[in-house]
Amino acid sequence: MANTRISAFARFSLALAVACLSSGAALGEELVVPGSGNMEFVLGELAKAFNTSQSTHHVVVPPSSGHAGAVRDVSEGVATLGRVGRPLTEPELAKGLTYIPLGRDAVVAVAGAAVTVRGITSEQLKGIFGGKITDWSQLGGQPAPIRAIGKEATDSIRRQLAAKIPDLNYAESVKIVHLDPYLIELIDRYPSSFAIMNRSALEACKSKVVILALDGVLPSIDNLVNGTYPLSAEYGLIHKAGRLSSASKAFVDFIRSPEGEKILRAHGVLAKRQ
Repeated sequence: MANTRISAFARFSLALAVACLSSGAALGEELVVPGSGNMEFVLGELAKAFNTSQSTHHVVVPPSSGHAGAVRDVSEGVATLGRVGRPLTEPELAKGLTYIPLGRDAVVAVAGAAVTVRGITSEQLKGIFGGKITDWSQLGGQPAPIRAIGKEATDSIRRQLAAKIPDLNYAESVKIVHLDPYLIELIDRYPSSFAIMNRSALEACKSKVVILALDGVLPSIDNLVNGTYPLSAEYGLIHKAGRLSSASKAFVDFIRSPEGEKILRAHGVLAKRQ
């Protein structure tokens, strides 16, 4: 009797699988892409467009778990695809990971909605983070305390900033956060805030923030192209070598399509092909 039941169940399961294959349902996949907050907003916009363009797969971009979160989840097989805010290091590549470059984004100096200053110099930036410039009136703006917000020392953008601007130190008065969503939350909360982050991520802000010119150069996409704006970050996706799922491949192909590149550029990101 038990064998008959098992046999009947097996036949039912096989029939269901064949039906799913015939309908294409078995090919569908919910693709969750964890990782860096740098590209969370723009990747979310790409995911929305991809999900609208087809009905086989569904892409989800969860809140940031950081670059390290993407490396951990993909290397441990928890996620098929992860998002990172910089190219992988040799030790990370040694985990069997493959890096797919997606684009380059301006790294910008940003001020809260109440700030009237429209540009700073590299020396003034050092003065703000170093605790020597504490009020916007010192930079020609309306008086207001500068609430400086920074990322942790291991952050890729902070490292790049330090490489471009020597002797950049952070005073104890600088509020240090570990994930971009927290940084954005503080920029929204404090109208006289100041921070450094990639430009496309600022579209997640709820307030009308001020993007500052740096050393007289605006962080426009044209100035990224011609090289006059000095600060930018490259980000991309990662997967286990040889384990790119059908949904992952379809999403990457969409991002690299003319429609995907148009979305990237609309958010100030220069698409980069592998």
